[in-house]
Amino acid sequence: MMGVTVAGVTSAEACLRDVERHFHQILDELHTWQGALTEQFESGPVTAAMATAAIAVRVIDFLDGPHHLVGGGFVAARNALADKPLYLAWWQGDDRRLLAEPTLTATETFDYTRRPWFANPQLTGHPHLTGPYVDFVCTDEYTVTTTAPVIVDGRMVGVVGADTLVETLEGMLLPGLRAAGATLVNEYGRAVVSADPHVGPGDRVEAGRETLPCSGLPLGLVIH
Repeated sequence: MMGVTVAGVTSAEACLRDVERHFHQILDELHTWQGALTEQFESGPVTAAMATAAIAVRVIDFLDGPHHLVGGGFVAARNALADKPLYLAWWQGDDRRLLAEPTLTATETFDYTRRPWFANPQLTGHPHLTGPYVDFVCTDEYTVTTTAPVIVDGRMVGVVGADTLVETLEGMLLPGLRAAGATLVNEYGRAVVSADPHVGPGDRVEAGRETLPCSGLPLGLVIH
């Protein structure tokens, strides 16, 4: 059953609030990065160094905050920068190292423009949540990536985004999900975090007796 907290709020509702708080805080912060980069691009040609400098302090401060994010930054659209065809101003890991060149190996370039976290904002002009998926480029772990487009004069010059490990969401949500007997699913009905130990990230979840939507997010709780 859904369970009740001491405040009289169901465990499922408490989980929803935690999910909404986490991702809306990310989206609110991404909005400030969008503004800084938009201002930079509107002033004239932008180099990789200029794009990096425009958001470096903001990104690192946010990653060092209480949100337990593993990475974040700006990913440029093809040929949007004056000196690089592809570029990531992306800070990653506990040491906040800058991941700049989109390479998989010494000779192979990673064309991130085809990835859903980039392609969906480009297609829709709106923020997007991608995942869970295994991020083979940055973390090699199950990740949910939140991205938002940076649009200048009707053209997307890149996306800003932040990564949340599924492991982080498990630590945040599992006690409430277990009390509620629920699974957090994405818009495609695939599990992000589940109270069922037999359901892993990305597994398809059949609709339960009740599905509770997250406000303003393509996520929901399936009550088993």
